[in-house]
Amino acid sequence: MRIEKVDDAVGHQEEDIVASDPKVTVRAFFGDWATRDPAVLVAYFAQDAEWSEASRVPARGHDEIRSVLELQVGFGSDFEFEFRTIESAGNVVFTERIDRFLINGSQMVVPVAGFMELDEAGKIKAWRDYYDWSALESQLLDSGIDMSGAEHA
Repeated sequence: MRIEKVDDAVGHQEEDIVASDPKVTVRAFFGDWATRDPAVLVAYFAQDAEWSEASRVPARGHDEIRSVLELQVGFGSDFEFEFRTIESAGNVVFTERIDRFLINGSQMVVPVAGFMELDEAGKIKAWRDYYDWSALESQLLDSGIDMSGAEHA
């Protein structure tokens, strides 16, 4: 794995992580959620990447992905990702995970199946996560989050 500092378009310092095994990149990405730093996380994505999860509207490109990351790390903390399964075929990585995080002091627990496609440079070009939105929404409501403005596809 090679780690180097690069400047993004708005002058932030970001980490560029490249690994020969796509599973190493995916594990490093999820490990870096502990930083709660959107600049660190968005550095894993290709400029034209797309991130879609459950029934939410997909985020496309660094700016939209950064906005979603800022929102998520802004209201959540103590992110943990338990990999039940992680496998790859070529540049596609499948994960079966249990995602855990805190919101308003309440523990969220979300079983997730996801796919990440990496480009030839080892950057995430597509990330698709599937989970039961209604189960997460129920947990969010129980924690006191106002869901009236939640975006869905």
